[in-house]
Amino acid sequence: MIYWHKKHRKVKVLLLIIFSLTLSPESFGQSRSTKDWTDFGSSHVNKWIQVAPGTMGPNALPVPEMDYALVAGSSSLETGIHTHFMKGDTAVNSFLSIRWIVVPEKVEVRFWGFPTETFRMTNEKRDERQIYYDDPGWITHQGDLWISTRIQVLKNHKKLPDITLNYSFKNTTGLMKHGRYSDAGTNYFYLALGKSFFPKTGILDELRIAGLGGFYLWQTNKVEMAQDEGPLVEAGLKLRKNNFSVANEIGGYFGYDVYEFIGVTGNNDPLVYRLNIEKSGKSIDWKAEFITGINDYHYHTFKMGITYRFGAEKK
Repeated sequence: MIYWHKKHRKVKVLLLIIFSLTLSPESFGQSRSTKDWTDFGSSHVNKWIQVAPGTMGPNALPVPEMDYALVAGSSSLETGIHTHFMKGDTAVNSFLSIRWIVVPEKVEVRFWGFPTETFRMTNEKRDERQIYYDDPGWITHQGDLWISTRIQVLKNHKKLPDITLNYSFKNTTGLMKHGRYSDAGTNYFYLALGKSFFPKTGILDELRIAGLGGFYLWQTNKVEMAQDEGPLVEAGLKLRKNNFSVANEIGGYFGYDVYEFIGVTGNNDPLVYRLNIEKSGKSIDWKAEFITGINDYHYHTFKMGITYRFGAEKK
Protein backbone atom coordinates (compact mmCIF):
# COMPACT_ATOMS: atom_id res chain seq x y z
CA MET A 1 0.00 0.00 0.00
CA ILE A 2 2.81 2.39 0.90
CA TYR A 3 4.52 1.58 -2.42
CA TRP A 4 1.28 2.38 -4.30
CA HIS A 5 0.90 5.78 -2.65
CA LYS A 6 4.52 6.67 -3.45
CA LYS A 7 4.02 5.55 -7.03
CA HIS A 8 0.74 7.49 -7.28
CA ARG A 9 2.41 10.61 -5.93
CA LYS A 10 5.19 10.34 -8.53
CA VAL A 11 2.61 10.01 -11.31
CA LYS A 12 0.84 13.16 -10.12
CA VAL A 13 4.10 15.09 -10.02
CA LEU A 14 4.97 13.86 -13.52
CA LEU A 15 1.54 14.87 -14.85
CA LEU A 16 1.88 18.29 -13.23
CA ILE A 17 5.24 18.84 -14.92
CA ILE A 18 3.88 17.76 -18.31
CA PHE A 19 0.84 20.01 -17.90
CA SER A 20 3.06 22.98 -16.98
CA LEU A 21 5.22 22.46 -20.05
CA THR A 22 2.19 22.43 -22.34
CA LEU A 23 1.06 25.84 -21.13
CA SER A 24 2.07 28.82 -23.26
CA PRO A 25 4.01 31.59 -21.52
CA GLU A 26 0.91 33.78 -21.76
CA SER A 27 -1.05 31.31 -19.63
CA PHE A 28 0.77 32.58 -16.57
CA GLY A 29 -0.77 36.04 -17.01
CA GLN A 30 1.28 38.78 -15.42
CA SER A 31 3.22 39.46 -12.27
CA ARG A 32 3.32 43.26 -12.46
CA SER A 33 1.03 45.48 -10.43
CA THR A 34 -1.90 47.24 -12.12
CA LYS A 35 -2.81 49.44 -9.16
CA ASP A 36 -1.55 52.63 -10.85
CA TRP A 37 -2.97 51.83 -14.28
CA THR A 38 -5.95 53.60 -15.85
CA ASP A 39 -9.02 51.41 -16.35
CA PHE A 40 -10.76 52.38 -19.60
CA GLY A 41 -13.98 50.61 -18.72
CA SER A 42 -14.41 47.13 -20.23
CA SER A 43 -14.51 43.83 -18.34
CA HIS A 44 -11.58 42.29 -20.29
CA VAL A 45 -7.85 42.61 -19.56
CA ASN A 46 -7.70 44.77 -22.70
CA LYS A 47 -9.42 47.45 -20.60
CA TRP A 48 -5.95 48.69 -19.63
CA ILE A 49 -4.85 49.41 -23.24
CA GLN A 50 -5.26 52.90 -24.67
CA VAL A 51 -6.39 52.57 -28.29
CA ALA A 52 -4.24 55.26 -29.87
CA PRO A 53 -1.41 55.25 -32.47
CA GLY A 54 1.16 56.44 -29.93
CA THR A 55 0.48 53.62 -27.45
CA MET A 56 0.17 50.58 -29.72
CA GLY A 57 2.20 48.63 -32.28
CA PRO A 58 3.41 50.17 -35.55
CA ASN A 59 0.60 48.62 -37.64
CA ALA A 60 -2.34 49.19 -35.29
CA LEU A 61 -3.53 52.52 -36.70
CA PRO A 62 -1.17 53.23 -39.63
CA VAL A 63 -0.79 56.53 -41.42
CA PRO A 64 -2.01 55.81 -44.99
CA GLU A 65 0.48 55.48 -47.84
CA MET A 66 0.94 58.58 -49.95
CA ASP A 67 -1.40 58.76 -52.96
CA TYR A 68 0.02 60.48 -56.06
CA ALA A 69 -3.46 60.73 -57.61
CA LEU A 70 -3.05 58.19 -60.42
CA VAL A 71 -4.92 54.90 -60.77
CA ALA A 72 -2.78 52.36 -62.63
CA GLY A 73 -3.69 50.60 -65.84
CA SER A 74 -2.72 47.11 -64.64
CA SER A 75 -3.33 45.00 -61.57
CA SER A 76 -0.48 44.07 -59.23
CA LEU A 77 0.65 41.79 -56.42
CA GLU A 78 3.06 43.18 -53.82
CA THR A 79 4.81 41.40 -50.98
CA GLY A 80 7.40 42.63 -48.53
CA ILE A 81 9.06 42.60 -45.13
CA HIS A 82 8.87 45.50 -42.67
CA THR A 83 11.09 45.92 -39.61
CA HIS A 84 10.36 48.30 -36.73
CA PHE A 85 12.71 49.46 -33.97
CA MET A 86 12.27 51.48 -30.80
CA LYS A 87 13.52 51.17 -27.23
CA GLY A 88 11.76 48.20 -25.63
CA ASP A 89 9.93 47.07 -28.77
CA THR A 90 11.22 45.34 -31.90
CA ALA A 91 8.96 43.89 -34.61
CA VAL A 92 9.11 42.26 -38.03
CA ASN A 93 5.98 41.84 -40.13
CA SER A 94 5.14 40.41 -43.52
CA PHE A 95 3.12 42.52 -45.95
CA LEU A 96 0.80 41.56 -48.79
CA SER A 97 -1.14 43.76 -51.20
CA ILE A 98 -3.37 42.83 -54.14
CA ARG A 99 -4.48 45.67 -56.42
CA TRP A 100 -7.35 44.71 -58.72
CA ILE A 101 -7.90 47.23 -61.52
CA VAL A 102 -11.65 47.07 -62.12
CA VAL A 103 -11.50 49.69 -64.86
CA PRO A 104 -7.98 50.55 -66.15
CA GLU A 105 -6.88 54.02 -65.02
CA LYS A 106 -10.33 54.59 -63.47
CA VAL A 107 -11.27 52.25 -60.60
CA GLU A 108 -9.10 50.17 -58.28
CA VAL A 109 -9.93 47.82 -55.39
CA ARG A 110 -7.07 46.86 -53.10
CA PHE A 111 -6.79 44.15 -50.44
CA TRP A 112 -3.77 44.71 -48.20
CA GLY A 113 -2.47 43.99 -44.75
CA PHE A 114 -0.10 42.11 -42.48
CA PRO A 115 -0.37 38.29 -42.60
CA THR A 116 2.08 37.92 -39.69
CA GLU A 117 3.82 40.09 -37.14
CA THR A 118 6.65 38.80 -34.93
CA PHE A 119 7.54 41.05 -32.01
CA ARG A 120 9.22 41.36 -28.63
CA MET A 121 8.36 43.92 -25.93
CA THR A 122 10.08 44.34 -22.58
CA ASN A 123 8.07 44.43 -19.37
CA GLU A 124 9.10 48.09 -18.96
CA LYS A 125 7.43 48.92 -22.27
CA ARG A 126 4.42 46.77 -21.31
CA ASP A 127 4.05 48.75 -18.09
CA GLU A 128 4.24 52.01 -20.02
CA ARG A 129 1.50 50.83 -22.41
CA GLN A 130 -0.52 49.04 -19.69
CA ILE A 131 -0.33 45.66 -21.43
CA TYR A 132 -1.50 43.00 -19.00
CA TYR A 133 0.61 40.02 -20.09
CA ASP A 134 4.25 39.67 -19.07
CA ASP A 135 6.97 39.46 -21.71
CA PRO A 136 6.95 35.82 -22.91
CA GLY A 137 9.70 36.32 -25.49
CA TRP A 138 9.23 36.52 -29.24
CA ILE A 139 5.60 36.09 -30.36
CA THR A 140 4.05 35.74 -33.81
CA HIS A 141 0.43 36.75 -34.44
CA GLN A 142 -1.70 37.53 -37.49
CA GLY A 143 -2.37 41.16 -38.40
CA ASP A 144 -5.18 43.23 -39.86
CA LEU A 145 -6.67 43.09 -43.36
CA TRP A 146 -7.59 46.38 -45.07
CA ILE A 147 -9.79 46.97 -48.13
CA SER A 148 -9.41 50.16 -50.16
CA THR A 149 -11.27 51.59 -53.14
CA ARG A 150 -9.80 54.33 -55.36
CA ILE A 151 -11.54 56.23 -58.14
CA GLN A 152 -9.86 58.48 -60.71
CA VAL A 153 -12.00 61.60 -60.82
CA LEU A 154 -9.83 63.71 -63.14
CA LYS A 155 -6.71 63.00 -65.20
CA ASN A 156 -4.53 64.75 -67.79
CA HIS A 157 -6.35 68.06 -67.63
CA LYS A 158 -4.36 70.92 -69.14
CA LYS A 159 -4.60 73.16 -66.06
CA LEU A 160 -6.20 71.21 -63.22
CA PRO A 161 -4.36 68.51 -61.23
CA ASP A 162 -5.13 64.81 -61.37
CA ILE A 163 -7.67 63.83 -58.69
CA THR A 164 -8.46 60.53 -56.96
CA LEU A 165 -10.87 59.56 -54.19
CA ASN A 166 -10.07 56.82 -51.63
CA TYR A 167 -12.14 55.01 -49.02
CA SER A 168 -10.45 52.38 -46.82
CA PHE A 169 -11.59 50.23 -43.89
CA LYS A 170 -10.17 47.29 -41.96
CA ASN A 171 -11.53 44.14 -40.41
CA THR A 172 -10.45 42.93 -36.96
CA THR A 173 -8.25 39.92 -37.65
CA GLY A 174 -5.36 41.44 -35.66
CA LEU A 175 -5.17 40.65 -31.93
CA MET A 176 -5.27 43.36 -29.28
CA LYS A 177 -3.99 41.43 -26.24
CA HIS A 178 -0.39 42.66 -26.63
CA GLY A 179 -1.37 46.11 -27.89
CA ARG A 180 -0.41 45.35 -31.49
CA TYR A 181 -3.80 45.90 -33.19
CA SER A 182 -6.96 47.74 -32.18
CA ASP A 183 -9.49 44.89 -32.73
CA ALA A 184 -12.14 47.51 -33.57
CA GLY A 185 -13.57 49.36 -36.53
CA THR A 186 -11.23 51.77 -38.34
CA ASN A 187 -11.64 53.64 -41.62
CA TYR A 188 -10.41 56.67 -43.49
CA PHE A 189 -11.24 58.56 -46.67
CA TYR A 190 -9.49 61.30 -48.60
CA LEU A 191 -9.21 63.25 -51.83
CA ALA A 192 -5.75 63.32 -53.47
CA LEU A 193 -4.35 65.86 -55.94
CA GLY A 194 -1.26 65.42 -58.09
CA LYS A 195 0.52 67.22 -60.91
CA SER A 196 3.57 66.22 -62.97
CA PHE A 197 6.19 68.51 -64.45
CA PHE A 198 8.73 67.46 -67.07
CA PRO A 199 11.97 69.48 -66.84
CA LYS A 200 13.90 70.00 -70.05
CA THR A 201 17.30 70.15 -68.35
CA GLY A 202 17.91 66.40 -68.66
CA ILE A 203 18.66 65.95 -64.96
CA LEU A 204 15.15 64.65 -64.28
CA ASP A 205 12.52 63.06 -66.49
CA GLU A 206 9.61 63.90 -64.19
CA LEU A 207 8.84 65.82 -61.02
CA ARG A 208 5.48 65.06 -59.43
CA ILE A 209 3.92 67.00 -56.56
CA ALA A 210 0.94 65.58 -54.67
CA GLY A 211 -1.13 66.12 -51.57
CA LEU A 212 -4.16 64.57 -49.93
CA GLY A 213 -6.71 65.59 -47.34
CA GLY A 214 -9.44 63.63 -45.61
CA PHE A 215 -10.62 62.13 -42.33
CA TYR A 216 -9.50 59.21 -40.14
CA LEU A 217 -11.84 57.44 -37.68
CA TRP A 218 -11.26 54.59 -35.21
CA GLN A 219 -13.10 52.94 -32.33
CA THR A 220 -11.61 53.09 -28.83
CA ASN A 221 -12.29 51.00 -25.71
CA LYS A 222 -13.46 53.99 -23.66
CA VAL A 223 -17.07 53.45 -22.65
CA GLU A 224 -18.12 57.12 -22.43
CA MET A 225 -16.61 58.15 -25.78
CA ALA A 226 -16.22 55.15 -28.07
CA GLN A 227 -14.77 56.85 -31.16
CA ASP A 228 -11.77 59.03 -31.93
CA GLU A 229 -11.34 60.87 -35.22
CA GLY A 230 -9.62 63.74 -36.92
CA PRO A 231 -8.33 65.29 -40.15
CA LEU A 232 -5.84 63.44 -42.35
CA VAL A 233 -3.23 65.42 -44.32
CA GLU A 234 -0.20 64.30 -46.38
CA ALA A 235 2.14 65.74 -49.01
CA GLY A 236 4.75 64.18 -51.29
CA LEU A 237 7.38 65.06 -53.87
CA LYS A 238 8.50 62.36 -56.33
CA LEU A 239 11.50 62.66 -58.65
CA ARG A 240 11.96 60.23 -61.55
CA LYS A 241 14.91 59.53 -63.84
CA ASN A 242 14.51 56.64 -66.31
CA ASN A 243 13.21 53.72 -64.23
CA PHE A 244 14.33 55.07 -60.84
CA SER A 245 12.21 57.28 -58.58
CA VAL A 246 12.80 58.88 -55.17
CA ALA A 247 9.98 60.30 -53.05
CA ASN A 248 9.99 62.42 -49.91
CA GLU A 249 6.72 62.43 -47.99
CA ILE A 250 5.32 63.85 -44.77
CA GLY A 251 1.88 63.50 -43.22
CA GLY A 252 -0.41 62.14 -40.55
CA TYR A 253 -3.75 62.54 -38.85
CA PHE A 254 -4.84 64.39 -35.73
CA GLY A 255 -7.43 63.03 -33.29
CA TYR A 256 -9.58 65.23 -31.09
CA ASP A 257 -8.28 63.61 -27.85
CA VAL A 258 -11.12 61.42 -26.67
CA TYR A 259 -9.07 60.38 -23.62
CA GLU A 260 -8.50 63.95 -22.46
CA PHE A 261 -11.86 63.86 -20.69
CA ILE A 262 -10.42 61.46 -18.11
CA GLY A 263 -7.09 63.23 -17.82
CA VAL A 264 -5.07 60.92 -20.13
CA THR A 265 -2.80 62.26 -22.88
CA GLY A 266 -4.33 61.50 -26.27
CA ASN A 267 -1.26 59.99 -28.03
CA ASN A 268 -3.39 60.28 -31.17
CA ASP A 269 -1.59 62.71 -33.49
CA PRO A 270 0.80 60.55 -35.54
CA LEU A 271 3.00 62.51 -37.93
CA VAL A 272 5.62 60.64 -40.00
CA TYR A 273 8.33 61.29 -42.57
CA ARG A 274 8.98 58.78 -45.39
CA LEU A 275 11.81 58.31 -47.87
CA ASN A 276 10.85 55.97 -50.70
CA ILE A 277 13.12 54.60 -53.43
CA GLU A 278 11.72 52.51 -56.29
CA LYS A 279 13.17 50.79 -59.35
CA SER A 280 10.66 49.88 -62.07
CA GLY A 281 11.08 47.06 -64.55
CA LYS A 282 9.06 45.59 -67.39
CA SER A 283 6.64 43.88 -65.00
CA ILE A 284 8.48 43.82 -61.65
CA ASP A 285 9.20 46.78 -59.35
CA TRP A 286 11.52 46.89 -56.33
CA LYS A 287 10.91 49.25 -53.42
CA ALA A 288 12.79 50.34 -50.29
CA GLU A 289 11.34 52.73 -47.74
CA PHE A 290 12.38 54.39 -44.48
CA ILE A 291 9.83 55.84 -42.05
CA THR A 292 10.43 57.75 -38.85
CA GLY A 293 7.99 59.38 -36.49
CA ILE A 294 7.86 63.11 -35.83
CA ASN A 295 5.01 62.77 -33.35
CA ASP A 296 3.09 59.82 -31.80
CA TYR A 297 4.89 57.25 -33.97
CA HIS A 298 7.88 56.07 -31.97
CA TYR A 299 9.45 53.60 -34.39
CA HIS A 300 12.14 53.68 -37.03
CA THR A 301 10.75 51.51 -39.82
CA PHE A 302 12.51 49.94 -42.79
CA LYS A 303 10.51 48.32 -45.61
CA MET A 304 11.59 46.15 -48.52
CA GLY A 305 9.07 45.09 -51.16
CA ILE A 306 8.64 43.62 -54.61
CA THR A 307 5.66 44.21 -56.92
CA TYR A 308 4.56 42.11 -59.89
CA ARG A 309 2.27 43.88 -62.36
CA PHE A 310 -0.08 42.01 -64.62
CA GLY A 311 -3.27 42.53 -66.59
CA ALA A 312 -4.48 44.97 -69.19
CA GLU A 313 -1.61 47.42 -69.28
CA LYS A 314 1.96 47.63 -68.01
CA LYS A 315 3.49 50.99 -67.28
